[in-house]
Amino acid sequence: MRINRFTVAVTVDDVVAGAEFYVRHFGFRTIVAEDFLAKLLHDDPAYELCLIKTGTFGEGPHAAGVVLALEVEDIEAEVARLEAEGVSITVPIQDEEWGERLCQVTDPNGLTVQLVQWVGERPA
Repeated sequence: MRINRFTVAVTVDDVVAGAEFYVRHFGFRTIVAEDFLAKLLHDDPAYELCLIKTGTFGEGPHAAGVVLALEVEDIEAEVARLEAEGVSITVPIQDEEWGERLCQVTDPNGLTVQLVQWVGERPA
């Protein structure tokens, strides 16, 4: 199967604040902006994030337990940039035994965004 685009769609309470967070801090751009829905694309259009107002398509639950993991080249530089932009680092940089360095921030809707940098050779 060839996948043309991978979209993560999550239900949130505040679509506007969430969209602004990802545009300002993570380089997404808005392609659809409504009070109940935001579609965001990154520089590589294969990556799309969709924020949907809780309750829009029925009584489904608010997104819980979702971690949006973003692999980066230089985690320390990204953390410094985010802190300079006023983003709180909720889990500081830590090294995992399997070769990842990671940290976490929380978006305005309580979703976890994890930055990951591979230390050494990244597994294929």
